[in-house]
Amino acid sequence: MRATRHLLLQVDVLGPAEVMTAARVRLAVRQPLARALAVRLALARGEPVADDILIRDLWADADAARPTARLRVLASRLRGALGEFSGALDRSPAGFSLRAEPADLIAAERALATIDAVRRTDDNAGVFATAATAIDLWRGEPLGDLDDIPFVAAQRRRLQSLQLELQLAWAEAGLALGHPIGPDLERLVAAHPLHERLVGLSALSLARSDRQAEALDRLRSLRHQLADELGIDPAPETVAIEDDLRGHRPTMPRISLPTAAKSFVGRRHEQAELLSDLTRSTLITLLGDPGAGKTRLAREVAAQAVGEGRPVAWLGLAPLHAADNLVAALAAAIGADSNGDSIGQAAELLAGALLVVDHAEHLTAEIGPVIDELRVKAANLSILVTSQRALELSDEHVQRIGPLSATAAVALFCDRGGVEASPAVDQICAAVDRLPLAIELAAGLTRTLPVRQLADRIDDRLLIRDAGPWHAGLRTALDWSHELLELPVRTALRRLSVFAGGCTLEAAEAIVGGDGIRVDEVAELLAVLVDRSLVTMDDDERFSLLETVREYGHERLRASGEEAAVRARHVTWCAGLAKFGEHYARLNQRSSLPEPVAARRLRTEEPNLLAALDWCLSEGNDPGRVSEIVAPLSWHWYYRGMMAQARGWLRGSLAMLAPGSPERAAALAVQTRFSGGYAEARDIGLECVEIYRALGDDRGLAIALQGLTLTSLGLADEYAALDHAHETELLTRRLNFGVLLGGALNCSGLALRQLGYPVEARTMFEEAYAVWSGLQDDQGMVIAGGNLGIMDFQAGDTAAARDRGLDILRTARNVGYSVGVLDAFGLLASVEAAAGHHDLAVRLLTTAEHQREEISAPLFIADELAALANAWTLCRQALGPEADRIAESARHLSIDSLVTELLQDHSH
Repeated sequence: MRATRHLLLQVDVLGPAEVMTAARVRLAVRQPLARALAVRLALARGEPVADDILIRDLWADADAARPTARLRVLASRLRGALGEFSGALDRSPAGFSLRAEPADLIAAERALATIDAVRRTDDNAGVFATAATAIDLWRGEPLGDLDDIPFVAAQRRRLQSLQLELQLAWAEAGLALGHPIGPDLERLVAAHPLHERLVGLSALSLARSDRQAEALDRLRSLRHQLADELGIDPAPETVAIEDDLRGHRPTMPRISLPTAAKSFVGRRHEQAELLSDLTRSTLITLLGDPGAGKTRLAREVAAQAVGEGRPVAWLGLAPLHAADNLVAALAAAIGADSNGDSIGQAAELLAGALLVVDHAEHLTAEIGPVIDELRVKAANLSILVTSQRALELSDEHVQRIGPLSATAAVALFCDRGGVEASPAVDQICAAVDRLPLAIELAAGLTRTLPVRQLADRIDDRLLIRDAGPWHAGLRTALDWSHELLELPVRTALRRLSVFAGGCTLEAAEAIVGGDGIRVDEVAELLAVLVDRSLVTMDDDERFSLLETVREYGHERLRASGEEAAVRARHVTWCAGLAKFGEHYARLNQRSSLPEPVAARRLRTEEPNLLAALDWCLSEGNDPGRVSEIVAPLSWHWYYRGMMAQARGWLRGSLAMLAPGSPERAAALAVQTRFSGGYAEARDIGLECVEIYRALGDDRGLAIALQGLTLTSLGLADEYAALDHAHETELLTRRLNFGVLLGGALNCSGLALRQLGYPVEARTMFEEAYAVWSGLQDDQGMVIAGGNLGIMDFQAGDTAAARDRGLDILRTARNVGYSVGVLDAFGLLASVEAAAGHHDLAVRLLTTAEHQREEISAPLFIADELAALANAWTLCRQALGPEADRIAESARHLSIDSLVTELLQDHSH
């Protein structure tokens, strides 16, 4: 009879390998190969590993004679070494498995997860202590006793990377705490001299020890080493440290620019002209065919501007569509708030900056108005656009980018191919029309063909080929690059084309791996594609296809017949990403607010999410999977200002979801929030509640009931709202779901206030505030504090109402809660109108109304709407027609400027 599947053994890997019992008693597995088998199986964490994988990992395919028999003998030896614990080693049709876990590795991984969570609370002491404890888990070089085992080298690199991440966290926290970590940092820098974060931290440590000159010398040396050894510039974060040490502090947060791993050859004259022209407020569009080098030239201009201390932002439009929210994309690109007056905030951040808008040709009609508004609102803003079409805006300066000169083309080919100039090189450059991208691709072929042979064959190719939608020279280079790739590399290239906006290695492994490509081969295939200039890799180790290459790869994917399967894997990966976002929201007890780490990752991967949704609702014809991506990320769509799109996506998927299923309930819960009207929301909410009751999912039921409570308030059905809120309160108290408990109490207060029970309503709001305050939930405190301010105003205590309004305004601004800012504007507008400050009241009323329309966040509580209407009446009676003039001018006000005015005026 098979034993139960609990873990029997632990294997330590952060040093020489050790096999132990669950009670940490060491077992003597003396033979290195048997120890290596135990390690390999422990790293699989209880899952079976196929024989062919074990043979490859332990001996490499070529070295194993009679491999299967040899593996069985090795397994028998391991069983013998395990003694009474031999039952931990199991055999099934899927392969061998070991009931063991890599205990020290799991502890280190958990420590890193803990550090990520603790960082969000700014607890540097907690980060420092957690990291120090985890670093002590390393007992020497990981698996240092198994050097000759094939799989060990890759595992060791992974374990060393984990160690370095912990060391970085320890160093950053130690520096923030003022601990004397300088000597340890010096040892780390000596081991990793080109690691920019480490070198940056060491420079800061030197500077804080009054060794400013040494700190700057270290950063200067790093800059030279990166250029000489890697051919790259320092990351913006490193440049920012250097600027800070020199006393330069840009007002706009520094943004990561697309990076190039190779030197810039040609177009130096154009670069210099653009830099000169962009020193003043202007709009320049670089116009050219695919492959002409527009993006690369723009990148070099931007990098030079950064080096000169100018704030620079980069907005890439390639992965976006006409239906996407370009203002939200701009906000994400520059670190502005995605809700509220995104354009106004963006304009303030972009004052004096250079904004690069890349790949605008497919969105000229959509991006034009955004650029026009930015140019009106942002002082001294320069904008550089790359496009195949002009924007046709007023004062747009179009600069055409054509092929390189013959001399520059040859120089580029020789630089990329590592060859000498020759007539054959001239011939190749002419054959590809001297287009930079085509030259780079052709130069990559010199690793396969001699230059003379390449020149002869590329000319023959031109005589027989139709260019199709691409420029002839570029298509020739793409075709040749593709045909000279080995079959697995070709497959990887076409499969990568499903990614929009790039991907991480892990994502590439999930989509490229399978159907003939092993997952552990993907990294090597990516390296080949990077080497051939078909794929780029940025400083964050994110891989991307140039847009022209991506279109080419997509064409090849369609022709291969495997598009549906690869797209399905991409959709599955995106659904997993959505689960990741939902997981972090649950950790924070949040049904609406983003968690910073998750929010940043989702913003980065949003083009992939949108591409997956687009496929499911169009050619993929799989609307049933849409809810797997949309429903878990309700908070993300809300904070990205994409509620209308989410509603449309979900409507397309609901018909495909089984009645009564958890998936349908999740989709309905989101649809309740994003529905177009309260009657529709009520019907959706009732079905959602019924499903969660039937499933016995109390947490889902509580969330659904809270949505139904808000819907009832919108329908002015206060008694139904009280019933739903009471049930939500009971559930959330039992579940210890504090965030939603505060919401239920707050909604009860709203219903009681409408019914004319002010004392009872205030009690509910005060209890909600106390619950949210105990959770340090700033958003909740803004909501409950605003309602208490309304109670103060209704009771005639305008001074208390103003104080509460300013308090919630300050908090909402600090945490980026745009709806809270608008709520504060409404309360303060009523206060200022009653106090006779009608000009200010009109500006507050107009700005709040305009921004609520922009982000689809209308007011729906009756007494709040009545208070705003009364404030308008007071202002119009006092100002007459002047009220409309003030209102019109206020439509263009920035939220931030109005917040600043209010807080400064009342700071004393």
